[in-house]
Parts: sequence; structure tokens; C-alpha cells
Amino acid sequence: MRLHDCLSVPALAVASIALAASASADALKPASFLLFAEFDNTPGNMTFLTLTNVNADSQAGAIDVHLVYIDASNCHQSDRIVHLTARDTDTFVAKFHVPTIARGYAYAWAQDPILHQSVDFDFLIGTDLRVDGVNAGDYSFPAVPFQALTGPGNPTDVNHNGRPDLDGVEYEKAHNHFFMPRFFGQSPPPIAHGQFASDLVLLQPLVNQGVTTTAGFLIYNDNEEVFSGQLVFQCWTRVPLLSISGAFAQVFLAASNQNPNEVEGAPFIESGWFDASGVTASSSQGTTASPPIFGVLIETKPHTAAELPFVDNP
Repeated sequence: MRLHDCLSVPALAVASIALAASASADALKPASFLLFAEFDNTPGNMTFLTLTNVNADSQAGAIDVHLVYIDASNCHQSDRIVHLTARDTDTFVAKFHVPTIARGYAYAWAQDPILHQSVDFDFLIGTDLRVDGVNAGDYSFPAVPFQALTGPGNPTDVNHNGRPDLDGVEYEKAHNHFFMPRFFGQSPPPIAHGQFASDLVLLQPLVNQGVTTTAGFLIYNDNEEVFSGQLVFQCWTRVPLLSISGAFAQVFLAASNQNPNEVEGAPFIESGWFDASGVTASSSQGTTASPPIFGVLIETKPHTAAELPFVDNP
């Protein structure tokens, strides 16, 4: 492993919890394309990204990985090439690569180290570690894998547009629908001891600059009662659940037709789950329906944790 930065890591909370869930009901698999849903270079925060090549062929197992950071503020990209030999791993501080970008997401895909073209190489795995000095905690989640579909060693740029496409032809198709199995009832700031606050990271993968995405939410309490919400964003965003809908609030859920016996063992805590879908993506070129979206639930109070969603079939 090579660490590219020697900056000091912000203090970690002793009581912090780092949880990660599978991106789907299937086990995570090595892939040719990896999506890192968040990096944060703002003061007091640090993000470690890891790329690992699990190919064991000492003669033909080396690969170049094209790494792209996306700036949340304008959707501009910054590119890096990382060379991995067989069984190699590389961990880097995102701020070392892109010191002028505050926040956003990143993705990486395999390229032939000699021909410099995108290639089917399902041997990449990765992880995303966020150290949150502001909230005195940390959390980690795996990079989301998309396997290539053109056959081992074959070029993946089928439409010759010079970029990877999560379209079900070059790589597995990006999903436009996901589920979060649980959230706790949210409290507004200031957050008292033992109360819950969570953010949602939401992005439209590989979206172009100038596209406005609308995501729709169905929010269920612990007794199958459903409420709705909507969020409009560009490129990438991270927002408190309460800014999406008041239906996430502890006081709202407690007043709904909820199950008074749940959470079992702690019935004073309200809980629910939610369903998110891409509704439209609009730009100067027009509007398309059901755009791909992806989200990560980040729990900031009373402890830090991160949860990847379950995804519907694309």
C-alpha cells in the first residue's frame, strides 16, 4: 500500500461506529468500474480512497486505473491515472489529488496500460473512508462495483465516445431506484444527547454539467403508512433528511399511525424506511425520465455510520 499524503488525521471519536452494507442483495464483486460516492476535502475532514487489484497474474495482471474526481459545485472533473501491478493496492488522500475541490464523488475504471483504452478487467475492488473531524467520527463504505460486459480483456468503449457508460452494454447498468431499509426519527438542531440526525448523499452517476435531477421519495413509518418527498439537485448533493421531507421527523412519526411497540426494545425511538427513484433529468437538451441515481445514508448523531442502499433491477 502507498499512502500519498502525510497530513495528520483529525481526531476520531472513541464511540464512533463505522458500518457498511452491501450495495445490493448480491455479494460485492470485483469489477472494471468503481463508484466512490463521496469525498470531502473541507477543513476538518479527510477522505481516504483505496484501489486494489486482485488479479494474481504476475505476467499479465498489471492495469492502469483512470480515476476521475467530480466537483459537486459545478460537475467539473479532474483526472488521474493510477498504475497497479498484480495484487497491488494504492490508498490516497483525496485532497492530495484534488486540493482545490471541496466535495463531490469519484469513479475509476480499468484501462490497458499499453494501449491506453478502456478494457474489461473485473479485478478491481475499493473502499471509501471518511474521517469527520467536525462531528468527531468516521465511517467507511465500499466502492460500488460495475462489472464490464464485453468479455475479459476486450475493449469496453463500444460507442467510441471516449468515456465509460453504465448502460448495460459497456458496463452493468446504473440503477434509477434504491431502498434504504431503515432510518431513525430525525430531530432538528440543536441535537440533544441521544437524538438522531442523518444526511443523504445523492448523485446522478456520470451526469453532464448543467443537468438538474429530480428524485422522488416514498417514506414509510414502522406501520406501513406512506408519505412522500422530493429533492431537486445538480450533479451531487448531501442534505439532511429533514430537508427532503418532514415525514422523517421523530415528532411527525410519533404522531402518525405508527406501531407503539417499535423499535422493539426501544419503543421511544421512531423508525421507518424509504424508497428513492430518479424522476426526471432536465437540461438545455431536454428532459429524460427515470435517470439513474445513487445514494448513501450518513448518520451523524448520536454516532457516525454509513449505509449503502439496496438497489432495484435496472
